[in-house]
Amino acid sequence: MDIYLVLGYIGAVLTGLVLGLLGGGGALLSIPVLVYFFHVPASAATGYSLFLVGVTATWGALQNIRKKLVDYEAVLYYGLPSLITVYCMRRFVMPAMPEVFFTIGKFTLDKNHFILLLLSVVMFIAAYKMITAKPVEQEDATGVGIDRIKLPLLAILIGSFLGLVGAGGGFLMIPALIYLANLSMRKAVGTSLLLVAVNSFVGFLGDVHSNPLMDWKFLFIFSAFSIAGLITGNYLHNFIKGDTMKKYFGWFILLVAILMVVKELSRG
Repeated sequence: MDIYLVLGYIGAVLTGLVLGLLGGGGALLSIPVLVYFFHVPASAATGYSLFLVGVTATWGALQNIRKKLVDYEAVLYYGLPSLITVYCMRRFVMPAMPEVFFTIGKFTLDKNHFILLLLSVVMFIAAYKMITAKPVEQEDATGVGIDRIKLPLLAILIGSFLGLVGAGGGFLMIPALIYLANLSMRKAVGTSLLLVAVNSFVGFLGDVHSNPLMDWKFLFIFSAFSIAGLITGNYLHNFIKGDTMKKYFGWFILLVAILMVVKELSRG
């Protein structure tokens, strides 16, 4: 078997593992894996990522629903504006983007490379938040109830990122749910998994409408590896401190983002 395929499916397992351990961040890995190991164009990889993370997050969300770690009021106030935003980004904005933005000398910024550079920016932000995150005990919210104005507005902003690059959902949702919905860390993680799942599938539905040609066999195989990683991550979550793991993952994401920027900007 091709070494790139082996590394790609290892990356699929890592995508699920991260979701199981941290409740988010899986898409930050899945898109580079799809682009650099499976050679999927970035514009298509963002849609594939939505499906893959949606399937994996659904598995995790069902476990958290069973454990009563999902806050449905937060799902309502965050979910509705986020769903509409993600669907519109995938259904209307992505297809309307130009194939080539500009050319300077030998350098051409096309749609696929723009998406990868934008994703790297999201990864830098995610890495910073993970590396500088406070311990879980200090992250519990101190407010009362849900901020019914700020939470939907932030959901629209995060939904825009998720819709454009197929990532940026979970790691941005969790702080929003803690500070604007007054959820504990455990409930924020459980609620974010449900939101990631629903947002991802709705965004992918927008992709299907604009581009019905999908490699379903590949998507289901990749998802199976991701779910295996998620099950492992859920098990390891009982033995590994989440805040420590988050910092290690943050440094890893930072390294991947730097490599992506170097690769994309060094193109001839």
